[in-house]
Amino acid sequence: FHNCALFTDQTMKCWGNSLDGQLGYGDTSNRGDQAGEMGSNLPFVDVSGSVVSVSAGPYHSCAILTDLSTKCWGYNSNGQLGYGNTNDRGDVAFEMGSYLPAIDVGSNVLPSFIASGNGHNCIQTLEGQVKCWGYNLYGQLGYGDTNNRGDGAGEMGDYLPFVDVDGSVVSVSIGTAHACVILTDFSAKCWGYNIIGQL
Repeated sequence: FHNCALFTDQTMKCWGNSLDGQLGYGDTSNRGDQAGEMGSNLPFVDVSGSVVSVSAGPYHSCAILTDLSTKCWGYNSNGQLGYGNTNDRGDVAFEMGSYLPAIDVGSNVLPSFIASGNGHNCIQTLEGQVKCWGYNLYGQLGYGDTNNRGDGAGEMGDYLPFVDVDGSVVSVSIGTAHACVILTDFSAKCWGYNIIGQL
């Protein structure tokens, strides 16, 4: 229900639905549905750094910065923001910019790309590994269970394992409740919700 654009100077802007602060402007005002809200009137999203990758789920957004830190904001009912709680971020003042902490994705984990689904995210690392967190009712995190991760203490950082895909990942993609990867041997693997054969 919203979009985010990454500019060549590594800044970003978002527009559309902002009911849960997913645009990252410290409010819940939609942007793009009224005159005078786009173009130079649309502010840049303050994530306190330069952005190399951005993704948008229906109700939340995430970015990887040039220092390889990961930040997410918006709706957080299932821990999809990865902060160990279910508090929304970005919907009120003083939650973005330097107030928005980096997500702990683990020691010496270097994210290069992030993809977002309806309530979960997966990062691809420079080493070709994948970690996922958030909503997991259908096994879309890939850990062999249906436990959400990121909504409680002791679930992120080094406690969050790599997804075992039996290979090195070159591409990751996420749907509403499933995830897919392409490996270096050009094989593809998918997991999660499969009611209409999306895996």
